[in-house]
Amino acid sequence: MSIQWYPGHMAKARREILENLKHIDVVVELTDARIPASARNPDIPEIHRKPHILAVAKCDLADPACTEIWCQYWRQQREKVVLLDLINGKGINVLRKEITKYLTKQKREPRVLVVGIPNVGKSTLINRLAGRSSAKVGARPGITRGKQWINAGGFRLLDTPGLLWPKLEDQEAAKRLAVVAAIKDELFDAEEITYWLLEFLQENYPKLLAKRYGLEDPAVETGEVFASIGYRRGCLAAGGDIDRLQTAQVILKDFRQGLIGPITLELPQRNEQNEGS
Repeated sequence: MSIQWYPGHMAKARREILENLKHIDVVVELTDARIPASARNPDIPEIHRKPHILAVAKCDLADPACTEIWCQYWRQQREKVVLLDLINGKGINVLRKEITKYLTKQKREPRVLVVGIPNVGKSTLINRLAGRSSAKVGARPGITRGKQWINAGGFRLLDTPGLLWPKLEDQEAAKRLAVVAAIKDELFDAEEITYWLLEFLQENYPKLLAKRYGLEDPAVETGEVFASIGYRRGCLAAGGDIDRLQTAQVILKDFRQGLIGPITLELPQRNEQNEGS
């Protein structure tokens, strides 16, 4: 299975970002704390030529110990980082202060660009900064289709559609993107992705997996774990067999909502950790 998704509105949005970048004073790049590297778009390096803040969303869903490792790594790279819990609004005031540090007195109202992958929380962040529901919010990727300028009190925010890149060369990263719902579910095999997620959880978070689904031994073959969860959750098809698609959907939903526990799907590679140290 090869996962790819780059619809026309993303290509258009990329062009618009590059066209507007000369008018931008600060870039806020939003990433997902569960997949901090995989959620960063390598296709727009131009954004790093502007004053740049890395805003890390969904910290409430990620493993705190892993988030600290990532923060240490980013500090070594001399990145300005702000951790966010957009549901509860944590980190919003810190981010606003960091934005205003970059803004100098000028005749026009300062402009801030917000970029990130689909479903990472850009519109929720903008609504938090603006103090009202100005941007459309949804649980599925692709809700925002065009650019929107929004007044945030002291500066204007440019909301753009969630952007992936034309070809997902790293299919492991593509799987992580699929698991966190940055790619539409219709574009990948849910059962295959769920097997991949379960294997990761068996190796890295077996206690959380066992507790969530009442498993006696989460280290058994992944197919057995998948089937056990299906039976326990009542995901049954005609004849008493498990409904495999429904089972996969249940597990993915549990992960995305943080019901399995705080989980991070990747850490900095060793060679990356050594850079800048």
